[in-house]
Formats: sequence, structure tokens, C-alpha cells
Amino acid sequence: MAPTITIEVPVSREAQVRRFLALLEELENLADTAPDGTVLDACESVVVEKGRDINKQILAGAMARRVATAEKKGRLSASANVVVPKKTAAPRTGKS
Repeated sequence: MAPTITIEVPVSREAQVRRFLALLEELENLADTAPDGTVLDACESVVVEKGRDINKQILAGAMARRVATAEKKGRLSASANVVVPKKTAAPRTGKS
């Protein structure tokens, strides 16, 4: 067995870290068992498909946190229209 390390991961990130580690293990196993000449194609297809899923989860989590933060702050104020001041002087007609 390979040497291991212990790291601290926030509970909110545990599922993502476990999924990423599972992907790495799957790729290692696939690289070891794929027939000669097909290793790159086999690994690449798994990385693209599962990597896309992981990216979707990460983006969804980021957006959910952003929405939750915005909801805690409350509703944003509406913008106010600016009133352009009107000229009150009469136009000049002639020489002064």
C-alpha cells in the first residue's frame, strides 16, 4: 500500500474531495487494465465525462452559496430615475 497523509477538509467539501479521489482511482485502474493503444482514449473519455459532472457540482455549489448570501442580505433597493433639471430662463432674442 502506498504511503498516506491526513488532511483536514471542511465538511462541506468532503463529498467533492471523495468524488475527486474516486475519479483518480478509476483512472489509475483504467490505465492499468485498458488494452494497449487504447489507454489515452479510454482515460480521456472518463475524464471529460466525469470531470464535467464534477465541474457542474462545483458551479452549482458556488451559485447556491451566492444565492444564500444574497438572500441573507435581503432585497436590493430599486434604482431611482434621475430627473434632468429643466431650463427656467427664456431664450435670448436680440442684442442686450
